[in-house]
Amino acid sequence: MGYLTWLDIVTAIVEICVIVVIIAKTIKLTINTRTNALPFFFALSLSSYLLSSVYWIAYDFLKPDTRMPMACNEICECAVILLLCAGLDAILKDHEKLVGEILFAILFTVANIALWIAWSGEWLQDILFGIPYIYFIWLLIRGLKSRECLSRKELWLAAAAGVMVLAMQLPQFFVDGIVFKLIEGLNFVVMLALTIWIGIKSFRCKDFFLAATFFLWTELFSFLNANLYYYAFSFANLIALLVMYSLLEKEIAVDG
Repeated sequence: MGYLTWLDIVTAIVEICVIVVIIAKTIKLTINTRTNALPFFFALSLSSYLLSSVYWIAYDFLKPDTRMPMACNEICECAVILLLCAGLDAILKDHEKLVGEILFAILFTVANIALWIAWSGEWLQDILFGIPYIYFIWLLIRGLKSRECLSRKELWLAAAAGVMVLAMQLPQFFVDGIVFKLIEGLNFVVMLALTIWIGIKSFRCKDFFLAATFFLWTELFSFLNANLYYYAFSFANLIALLVMYSLLEKEIAVDG
């Protein structure tokens, strides 16, 4: 097995250890909380995340150094998003549907799906498992705006930054060699800076919707990267889950 496969396995083992602890603690919150559905859906979402990581380890041992085809891990990853949507919807107070927000969620998701297809060539699974992100992104936008977690300028900055990151992927399809490496490195630096920014905002503002946005960014950024860059954002994604868990009790108190 190559070093990246071993890195896959080590990353998955770390994810499993952390997620098992979070699930156990979240279940306790679920048992003690009857009026808030968020801990319940969060625990289910993490359980799906756990199954995906377990499948990764099994596949890496059975077929090392090969690309994983459409498999149950992607079903699990889709379930993670759908169950998080259910939890966010349960605590969202303002369900006003503004055309601009819905349109941005659709276009941003479609742009990501187009990039996934361009890289993988897997039309069916990328479209099928990408669609839930539309609802997830809309919930996050609505939650951030209704709770005023970010100022109007920061919201526009976040939206513009997301679009810029996607646009910066396009040159990589037309260049190779040292130019490709330079653009890839620049993309990583920009995404890392944005991840640090939203991560710090999540720590300071202590809002579940902002932490979920942190989770979304790290997940999408991991999809847009390969090799060591991918693992950097996978680690950040795990940090985002820890931040989300740390805010569960606050959400329960607010709802109560």
